[in-house]
Amino acid sequence: MNGVKNLSVMRTDDSDRHLAIIRETGMSQSEATRWALKIAANILKFAWEDGYEDRGVVPKMRVQYKVKSEE
Repeated sequence: MNGVKNLSVMRTDDSDRHLAIIRETGMSQSEATRWALKIAANILKFAWEDGYEDRGVVPKMRVQYKVKSEE
């Protein structure tokens, strides 16, 4: 099956709202779920590898956005 596996996740109203926001980008439900998992995993991986937090601890974060340029 080329490494393709199914993931069963209990959905709540809250998780459906989060998924709907991500899907506004045009992603399918599966793509949006995989994208969210990848981002969450990368956040943890980089925080642990760069020493911002001990492995296994969710880091406190602050998000910054680059200002959209008016071209």
